[in-house]
Amino acid sequence: MVRILAVADTVDRTLYEHYNASRWQTVGVELIVSCGDLKPSYLDYLVSVFNVPCFYVRGNHDTMYEETPPSGCVNLHDRVETFNGVRFFGLEGSRWYNGGPAQYTERQMWWKAFWARWTLRQSGGVDVMMAHSAPRMCPLPEKRCLCIDPPAGTPPANLGQSCYVEPERRNWEMADLPHRGFETLRSLILKYQPRFFLHGHTHLGYGARPREMQIGRTRVIDVYGHVVLDV
Repeated sequence: MVRILAVADTVDRTLYEHYNASRWQTVGVELIVSCGDLKPSYLDYLVSVFNVPCFYVRGNHDTMYEETPPSGCVNLHDRVETFNGVRFFGLEGSRWYNGGPAQYTERQMWWKAFWARWTLRQSGGVDVMMAHSAPRMCPLPEKRCLCIDPPAGTPPANLGQSCYVEPERRNWEMADLPHRGFETLRSLILKYQPRFFLHGHTHLGYGARPREMQIGRTRVIDVYGHVVLDV
């Protein structure tokens, strides 16, 4: 078993200005994983106070990582790493929206996942997948997206609201394009069924969706702020 501290998107006050060394010592964190949109200096700080390794993937706002990557941390983008017998795999970035770093179209993410399948087969699968973006959660095929073309009389949903879908279905998809999940990530989850899929970017759906959901046997967790997990 490995105890993981997963972080993303925001500097958590309980880990920073209100950090309590004695409290966290009893938690027994063995590995830090970052799902993006955090300054390199924050990851440097976490590695120093916890004195454990760190795996990370970049988010769409991580513009400083190429020039000043976090010290002593492993970029897990498109690779598998094993820690204490637990296999981790990561994919960076969000959907393309303005051409910034770590932004991908669905097609580009599909190709990254396509080439990653050789690595995943060689490793015999993975226990934890981590990404900045969420997998697509909408029950409808993307070409039938009702957020893009809502029914007559239904206003398009905005940030902080779920996309429109038939009331009897459960749809947790974010409405705006940058925060919409990747169908490719959903397909990877269904194919390899890791125990956990960790992501950031959606900020707990900006109040519109729960922290944890399920795809098949995989626990999909938004690690906004921080989450402690045993794997």
